Amino acid sequence: MNVTAIQHFITDLFRNPLVIILPFGIFAWVLMLLSGNSLIRWLKSLKGMKWSPREDTPDSHLQKAGTPSMGGIGILGAATLSWIAAFTLLFSLSYFASPGSSSGPRAWEWVALSLFMTCVMAHGVLGFVDDWSKARGKGGLTSKAKLAGQCGLALVFLLAVIKLVPLLARSTASSNYDSYLQMDWRTALVCGLLLIGTSNAVNLTDGIDGLAAGLSVQIGIVFGILAGESFHGPTGLFAPSAQLGWLTLGGACLGFLAFNKNPARVFMGDTGSLALGAALGAGAILTRSVFLLPFIGFMFYIETLSVMSQVAYFKYTKKKTGEGKRIFRRAPLHHHFELGGWSEWRVVGTFWAINALTTILGLILWKTGILPRFP
Repeated sequence: MNVTAIQHFITDLFRNPLVIILPFGIFAWVLMLLSGNSLIRWLKSLKGMKWSPREDTPDSHLQKAGTPSMGGIGILGAATLSWIAAFTLLFSLSYFASPGSSSGPRAWEWVALSLFMTCVMAHGVLGFVDDWSKARGKGGLTSKAKLAGQCGLALVFLLAVIKLVPLLARSTASSNYDSYLQMDWRTALVCGLLLIGTSNAVNLTDGIDGLAAGLSVQIGIVFGILAGESFHGPTGLFAPSAQLGWLTLGGACLGFLAFNKNPARVFMGDTGSLALGAALGAGAILTRSVFLLPFIGFMFYIETLSVMSQVAYFKYTKKKTGEGKRIFRRAPLHHHFELGGWSEWRVVGTFWAINALTTILGLILWKTGILPRFP
């Protein structure tokens, strides 16, 4: 095979986004599988880096006391190495295919990927601080401190998006870049609340072996499917970068499941759950698939609504009658079914299946154009 044929092959390869990014998702999966045992040993060696039950923890979970937590470090580490590999390899191949041309990944696309990565990693750091504080017996961050951190990170992320949209779009020499992603202050407010909400939603769902990690694998697959859309189609300039980011996170979560499935040998902790929640919100914003979120993240939102309704009803009935009453046996919802006699495997399997069905429905509505692009 001569050099010209190789160049044509590489150029054609870059025309299929899914073909480009899928190997990096597989790479993240393999990295997590290979590093999982070492990660668990390291976490066990750190004094205090173990999960402790809370007052509202079901009795069936008490036996998990002492299980290493903060395993989200492994998920983020595997994904980050995959992002670096993508940056290095794709830039090299695109230059070899056609030096100086615009084929393959361009600089602005890596700026967009860096934006997504920074948002995810910053939330991971916030979760790490919370996990580390708990491990050192300081009780973790207060709910107000954690919320303040999430609000600050959401603000920085959205300001960056607002500033980068016209700058990066103009670099493509496109005359209609404003149609890619709209972000006025009202939209930014909605997106900010969305980002904070998804971060908390995954955090609340991560209370039973394998549930949050398995749902995140499904989301990684969805963003991989969406990568088949045009780089400059209705999903916008940031889409390929967010899709690459999520596919690697999904691959890392798939590898993490080997160690997090029941009985779990390690938990992801807030380090993982806050980062994955932020990735879900940021990914939806950057790919303009916000209206797809209720379908692909269905169980995350159901879990969150169960907590909100439980708290609201308890406060309402306590104010009215002097005695607080509950809608569920315990919230989040997975604990309600556990206390009803369901095994963890049954709860997780059922929630996975329900979310898979709503995801398929959402993808159908998305591909047929029924769900609008937003923002």
